[in-house]
Amino acid sequence: IIQNGKIIGAVTHVFISDPTRGYGIFIENMLDMAG
Repeated sequence: IIQNGKIIGAVTHVFISDPTRGYGIFIENMLDMAG
């Protein structure tokens, strides 16, 4: 989930702008790293 603090920062930034879109990106990143 955390990769040099980049994902957390990006997710947090998008959460403030667009929570729904931000959460979608967060899940995509998780699946991308898991796969």
